[in-house]
Amino acid sequence: MTRPLWIAQTAALAIALAAVAVWAASGREGFTRWPNAKLEAADAPLAADTAALLDDIGLGEQGSPASAAALESRFALGLLPGGFDLKHLLSVLTLLMLAGAVSAFGLIISRTAHGRNALRGDHP
Repeated sequence: MTRPLWIAQTAALAIALAAVAVWAASGREGFTRWPNAKLEAADAPLAADTAALLDDIGLGEQGSPASAAALESRFALGLLPGGFDLKHLLSVLTLLMLAGAVSAFGLIISRTAHGRNALRGDHP
């Protein structure tokens, strides 16, 4: 194995392992997500007068077993992109595609260097 190929394959493996490790460490989510101020505001406790008003009309959280679960506003690297903006395109899939491109680049460089050397007679 030539040196450029070895470097490219090692880099591709490191990218792939890092992507899977960050995915596992950030909660093994399906889609990439980032902290969101709107989620944080929605999860904040209601003011006392607002809670009393909602209780009066029957929409309060007291006695409601089916209250919505709070969504955490945090970073999570997902298996798939969480949207089409640059921030959400980061995912395990896109990082594995990058690792594949690095690996293919190493193979191409290695083969072209081997072909050049064979034409010059440098390589047996």
